[in-house]
Order: sequence, then C-alpha cells, then structure tokens
Amino acid sequence: MKTRPDRANEIQSEGHRSTGQPAPGGAVTVMDRVGALSGTAYFILANTAIAIGSDPNLPDVPTGQESLDSFVRMAVNPAAQAAISMKLLAFAAWMTFVGYVCWRLRDAGWVAAVGMAGAVVQIAVKLGSAGPLISGYSLRDQISPEQAALVNQIGKVDFMVGLLPAGLFVLCVALAALKTKELGRALAWSGIVIGAGNIVTAVVIGANIPESGFAPSYLLILVWELVISLRWGFARNHSRSRAAVSPANPVVS
Repeated sequence: MKTRPDRANEIQSEGHRSTGQPAPGGAVTVMDRVGALSGTAYFILANTAIAIGSDPNLPDVPTGQESLDSFVRMAVNPAAQAAISMKLLAFAAWMTFVGYVCWRLRDAGWVAAVGMAGAVVQIAVKLGSAGPLISGYSLRDQISPEQAALVNQIGKVDFMVGLLPAGLFVLCVALAALKTKELGRALAWSGIVIGAGNIVTAVVIGANIPESGFAPSYLLILVWELVISLRWGFARNHSRSRAAVSPANPVVS
C-alpha cells in the first residue's frame, strides 16, 4: 500500500515557501527577525534621540520663557534637530513592530485586533505630539512665552493620554500571546499586569496631569516590549507547536 499526498496539500506547502510565511513548526525567517527586532530598534532610536536632544538648561517644570529659550537654543544645536528626525525614524520602527506583533498573534482573533487598534491610536498620539513641538520651534521668533508654555504643556498631556492606548496594546498582546502560547506564562501575565496598570493610571490621572508630565509606569511598558522583541527576534523556532497537516485525501495505489 502506498500513499501520496493530495495536490491541495502540495500547493499549501508551496505557498508557504513562495510567500515567505514560515511553514508550520518551521524555523524563524529573516523577515520574522526584522519584524521582531524593529521593536528593539525603536527602543534604541527613541532613547538615543532623548539623550542627544535633551536640553540640560531646561528645568523639569519650565516657565513659558524658559520653554521659549529652549527653542532658541535648539535652533543652534544640530544634535537637537537631528534628535527630532531620529524620533520620527523610531516611530517608523515602532509601526513595523506593531504590524509584526499583531500578525504573529493573529490566531488570537479579535484580541489581537484590539491590540492593533490600541497601537494605532498610540502612534497617532505620538505623531500628534510632534506637531506642536515642531511648530513652536519653527515659530520661535513669533510666539510669546505663554504660547511656548502651551506648546510644552500639550506635549505633557499627549504623553499622559498616550498611556491609555499603550496600556491597551500591551494588555491585548499579552492576552493574545497567552492564548496562542507565543510567550511563557510568566512573561504573558507580567504584560497583562503592566498593561492593565497603565490603563488604570491613565484613567485615575484624568485631567490632573502631574507637573513633570511623566508616569514611571510607562517605563515598564518599554521594558516589556523590549523583552518580547528580543525574545522573538533571537528565537530559533516559533514558540507555538502547530499540528502537522495530514493528507486530507490520500490516494491508494
């Protein structure tokens, strides 16, 4: 008795090879690593931009005049201007990472889709916060200290509002990874706690934005995303075990 696979299964296997989609249970592809490690690229680019673009003369809670003076110093500081471009490049890496994560967790169903929605909103908030900053810099010779203070405050509010979609993204990714077994229980449950914690933080703060315009809980989001980026980027095989596809209609000869 001999059997040979049905032609439909052969076509399916060829499809995995031609589209670049990893075969069930196969090794991680180069494109998988690019998608996963784009999260690490975002982390490095964003933090490098903060390091080279920060103004040491600007206090944590600046006045309007101090904010305006910071725009003037930025005009003669090429590193600070390059930091803005680096942040935009970091956002591009972040969008790539979000797309990869939600594609990888697509088997989780609507939970992965909600995570995608949270990430899209977070990206919109981040890009939106760059608008007032660049406008303030461009119009530094025409705006008043009060207007400069408003630009600075908008940036703080955007960051705090962004905690909500950022927390939702991490929460849904962790839930989806737990469901699909793409992450271990410890890492997945830590993401659930971190994501839910940031959602609660954003809701509790509401309109009472702290003067610093920063929430330490956001650091946990960055660290968790960096960990899963490295975890998936350097993995040798896909985490979840897929069932082998048996021939649907074996032909007996």
